[in-house]
Amino acid sequence: MKLAEGLKRISEGWITKPKGYRVRFQQLVEGELVTEYSPGLEDKPLDSDVTTWRYAWKLAKATQPKSETVLPGELVNVTVVDDKDAMVNYYATGKPEIFNPKNE
Repeated sequence: MKLAEGLKRISEGWITKPKGYRVRFQQLVEGELVTEYSPGLEDKPLDSDVTTWRYAWKLAKATQPKSETVLPGELVNVTVVDDKDAMVNYYATGKPEIFNPKNE
């Protein structure tokens, strides 16, 4: 294989590091679950998945649902996403994770 072909294959199959991370969550707004992000989409994302997961965990714990139904102010379906809005595996387990999961 020629060097140029090898480099082309590497660039096509290389896993690139995300440009940043955000916490994606849902909360009740006027009776409907609305998806939101922190930092917001207009703000600079965080640069570490570990830091973002710790932030997500703290947000989830601070706003944990107290009942079976989602109440205003509670954050549910809390997870970490990359710059393409794809879920990022939890650094502690290497698996997808959702804090405060709720389907409503």
